[in-house]
Amino acid sequence: MKELMEQMIAFWNNYWGESLIAWFLLAAVIWLLLFRRKKETTKYMLLYLAVSLFIFFCPFTAKIIQACIGTTVYWRVLWLVPSSPVIAYAMTEFLRERKKLWKPLALAACAVLIVLGGKGIYQAGNYRMVRNYQKVPEEVAGICELVKKDAGDSLYFLAADNYIGPYVRVYDPSIHMMFNREGRGGYGVGPKRLYLEINAPVLNYLNIAAVGKRTYCNYLVVKNPNMDQKKEMERFGYQEVGSAGRYSLYRLGDSADAVKNPVLYPEE
Repeated sequence: MKELMEQMIAFWNNYWGESLIAWFLLAAVIWLLLFRRKKETTKYMLLYLAVSLFIFFCPFTAKIIQACIGTTVYWRVLWLVPSSPVIAYAMTEFLRERKKLWKPLALAACAVLIVLGGKGIYQAGNYRMVRNYQKVPEEVAGICELVKKDAGDSLYFLAADNYIGPYVRVYDPSIHMMFNREGRGGYGVGPKRLYLEINAPVLNYLNIAAVGKRTYCNYLVVKNPNMDQKKEMERFGYQEVGSAGRYSLYRLGDSADAVKNPVLYPEE
């Protein structure tokens, strides 16, 4: 329970980042409770806000939702929190009482507060220009091109972490993945174990290579290893194909079909 609460608090803090919007929301709620608590609109809006916050922070609802959508994307529940409507409503009610002469100045002050409360969507680093028409990160496009060039017409499986993995089949649907988001969709317990190893907070390249070989995973995408970590990968037969940005591509054996996965080659 404690770990779950710490996780939700971390999601909450990361969601708002360095912006002041969460504080504006708190200020708006306090102002509405003090000066507009009797209005029906205020009651409905604050009730919805309270329900959405309860859903997010309640451990029981959190467990149910995470079981349905996954742990890593649980922060999306915060999209239900009506921060913008509540802040806008509070500011509108505040401006309504200002005298005609002061309304433009008060409106300008509110607008400045909102602008200075965070970063623009194109300044926050969430979006970057890419050259591929699929609009996936360039690292993903680079890895996919390396795989396609190296494998040719061979059948193979690829495993990557939660950053690279979800984009791979967006870039090229013909690439077979060992698992999808949250490790789902794999064949047996091996792929699930590989998912956990390749997404671990501290990567153990020896374990990644060992599980990869045991599950007949032809290609592994890992964060660029140092010399010792490269030797650990090579110890289990993985050879470096190339790299793209922060990631390196490793192949099991001398070719893409040197090791044939029984799922792709059931008759052999």
